[in-house]
Amino acid sequence: MDLALDAPARREQRQLHPALVPGLFFAFVLLLILLRLGRVVELFYPAGAVLVGLLCYWRSPTQYVSFMCWLYFLSPEVRRLADFSNGAFNPISPIQMAPILVAVMSGLTVLTHYRVVATKRAFPSLLLVLTLTYALVVGCIRNSIPSAVYSFGYNIIPVFVGFHILSTWKHYPIYARVLVTTFSWGMFVMGVYGVIQYVLMPPWDAMWLLRSGMNSVGEPLPFSFRVFSTFNSPGPLATVLMSGLLFMVAGRGKVVWVGALSGLAVLLLTAVRSAWGGLIIGGLYALACIDGRTRSRVILAILIVAALSVPMFTIDEFAERLLDRMETFSSIQDDHSFQERLQFYESFLSVAASDIAGQGMGSVGIGTKLDSATSQLGKFGVFDSGLMEIPYVMGWPGTLLYITGLLWMMGRAMKRGLAMKSNRLLAAAVGTSIALVSMLVFCNTLNGFDGILFQIGVTLPVIGHRYARMLAAHGGPSA
Repeated sequence: MDLALDAPARREQRQLHPALVPGLFFAFVLLLILLRLGRVVELFYPAGAVLVGLLCYWRSPTQYVSFMCWLYFLSPEVRRLADFSNGAFNPISPIQMAPILVAVMSGLTVLTHYRVVATKRAFPSLLLVLTLTYALVVGCIRNSIPSAVYSFGYNIIPVFVGFHILSTWKHYPIYARVLVTTFSWGMFVMGVYGVIQYVLMPPWDAMWLLRSGMNSVGEPLPFSFRVFSTFNSPGPLATVLMSGLLFMVAGRGKVVWVGALSGLAVLLLTAVRSAWGGLIIGGLYALACIDGRTRSRVILAILIVAALSVPMFTIDEFAERLLDRMETFSSIQDDHSFQERLQFYESFLSVAASDIAGQGMGSVGIGTKLDSATSQLGKFGVFDSGLMEIPYVMGWPGTLLYITGLLWMMGRAMKRGLAMKSNRLLAAAVGTSIALVSMLVFCNTLNGFDGILFQIGVTLPVIGHRYARMLAAHGGPSA
């Protein structure tokens, strides 16, 4: 993975530690919360995040992506701490907009690197943009403009982030270092805090469970809920932990070991079975794609982490919830959520397949709240299947273009990754994208932060292979 650096990347390598900028930002936010200035945090946090995001964007494309990830990691927890400091739950907190506002900056790369848009390597992204634009037009006609635009932004941001990374491919060695460091420290923070949360249930998290009405998570008491750590619910947390564990295959150091151990424990405590399956699928692919010597080391590391996590689950409070969830695999026919999903597939398959034009953006998801005077989710506001959501929203022509673009991206990433078998990061990146696609059976993992993780996974092998070819052409070391 260690490639010689060219001049632009060498200049960026001399910058500060990847965790320093987000660390200073969140430390200042925490100081404001300790001073009980929750209202100030609600205003400062999104504005400060945008300013820091712009600074990172113009100075370092890799630091920008790292800071954006940290905002997604920690913003829900900052929101809960601010609410607790204010002594009141705010159902519409501006703090939640911070990661979205920073992520949308990646669209600026389309303007600064507009020549890349017309190249072959950007063609799959162009197919996705055309599909989403088609769904936007249909959504503005069939639903409402606010709901369609909001849903369009939620889906287009991951494509922008992928294009941003693709266009700044000369920074690949820095991306490799910064992303591994970001996920290592992120897993450390989310994993350790998740264990603390499960044991103690901090009052700000208890307040969130009570006021948000998430009864499916459990009771706001120690050992009585599914862990959600710094996120709003177990589902998004589990997806990020799954991706982080795969990316940490390329990591080294004590932080990686602690992060992997606590991250694995918390992933199990989320009780999200789709993420468990995704981790197995992505992990098996990553192991199959690296050379034999590297594979042996990775398997040994996995066994050590698994062995170290065993003592934690000998404690009844930890083992009971995990065992209850695992028992559902042996009696899947009697599982309530499985039956609901099966019934959904049976009743909705004909609806999704018969609507040729599609319902367009704003017909599903949170965006449907903007299409109702009562601000309630629409008829199909919450989808239990990404596979059904895609044809329902995009129709037949949109689905054809969208699937073509996705398959192109994944096929290209797999081909580039296999060409660099000694690179653990690229194997982990492709494994992450495959894991996320496998989870489409349960939810849409191609939009929001899940979609950003997918784009990172399919883009890293492309820029890594391109960078290696540039070095080889100039007589440098190859991958």
